[in-house]
Amino acid sequence: MKSRLALGALAAAVLVAGCSFENKYEREADKITHAVMANDLAPVKNDISPEVHITRVQIAAASDELNDQGKLESIKEVTCPPNMAGVHCFVVKFEKNTYHETLAMDDQGKVTRWTYHIADAR
Repeated sequence: MKSRLALGALAAAVLVAGCSFENKYEREADKITHAVMANDLAPVKNDISPEVHITRVQIAAASDELNDQGKLESIKEVTCPPNMAGVHCFVVKFEKNTYHETLAMDDQGKVTRWTYHIADAR
């Protein structure tokens, strides 16, 4: 009985892990987007390069804009244009609008740039 229970728990853990289809860059973009929406970068503080300086006013403005878009539905990495080598690009779907985000990281895996803008309404 104990072995069945352990096997069942292991199978459940594998299924849950298998449901996460985000790659590491999508996970990072998701963490940053949620932190910005919460107007609190504390959860991602150690992910951001110390060279990056962000004011509370900038975060508050970004938080207001992104929260106005409704529920965050998905973040999907897409191929960046050729002129953006070394940058990761994402399509971010909110309840009301779609955004594009970019994420650049240094050699230590720290975020050096994160940008967002509403997608063209074409």
